[in-house]
Parts: sequence; structure tokens; C-alpha cells
Amino acid sequence: MHTLETPRLILRQWRMDDAAALYAICLDDELRANGVVFCDTHEDARKMIHPWAQDDKLKAIVRKSDNRLIGFVHLGDMNRHAQYNELEFAIAADCRNHGYAAEAIVCMINFAFELLGLSVVAASVRSHNAPSAKVLQKCGFVHEGTLRKHARDGSDTLYFSVLKEEWQS
Repeated sequence: MHTLETPRLILRQWRMDDAAALYAICLDDELRANGVVFCDTHEDARKMIHPWAQDDKLKAIVRKSDNRLIGFVHLGDMNRHAQYNELEFAIAADCRNHGYAAEAIVCMINFAFELLGLSVVAASVRSHNAPSAKVLQKCGFVHEGTLRKHARDGSDTLYFSVLKEEWQS
């Protein structure tokens, strides 16, 4: 298992004592409107963390300055091919607009290409989630296209990706 660091963040494995912070993050209405609905109770959070703690591609984002869990970032195998993973991320409401998402995403992209040997990292966001789309573009992702009325809420889904060769150049 890899612990990753940036100047302001630690991306580490999940621990059972993260349950309360995860639960608080998942209560955010904006995240729920964008598809993050992992847990509705503290017990749900504990149940989610157990398998996450075994997954080296699912990291808790911890701010170094106060050791606070502020979000998560995940590389998932979405039934494509072995070198293609999709990125998901979420940041606590009171920690947004400070560059933490971009910092964590860049760290995970480096991890994906340098240590995991991936060739493509993709991501999707709902069309009404302009801040996340902007973060992905800031991190070097290219907008590939839009799936109309694709999301469960009937909104469009924007698809992005970054290729290893693009990232390395």
C-alpha cells in the first residue's frame, strides 16, 4: 500500500477512525447532487471503509496542517481494459476552492502512470458540476464528449481523460 504526499496533503489508506469524517462529507447536499451518496449513517461509513482500506487505489485525502480528513480520490477499474481507470474525487464543502482537489488529482495521476502503469485516466462529471469540470481541465484532462441525459438525475454527463503520453510531455 502506498501513502502519497503533496506539499499540503497526505493521500493514505482508509482507517476505521475515518468513519465520522466520511459520514460528515457524505451529508453534503452539493456532493449528493453530483452523485456522491455513499453513506447515510455512521454505520454505513464504517461498512464502506472496511473494503476501502484494502484498496491501494482509493485514498483518503488528509490535510497536513491539521491532520483532518477532507475528502477522497479513487482510481477505479470500470470494466474497460487493464490500463484504463476512472478517477472519482470529493472534497468537504468547507475545504473547496483552496486547490486541494487539483493537488490530490495531480498526485493520483502521477501514481497511476508512474507506479500502476496505467495508460489512460478518465473522469466524468455531471454537466451542472462546472467546478469539478474546471478542476479536471486544470489538471490536464481533455473533454472527450457529452452523454446527453445520461446521469440518474436526467442531466448530461461530461467525459474527460488524460493519456500517459500527454501527461509525460
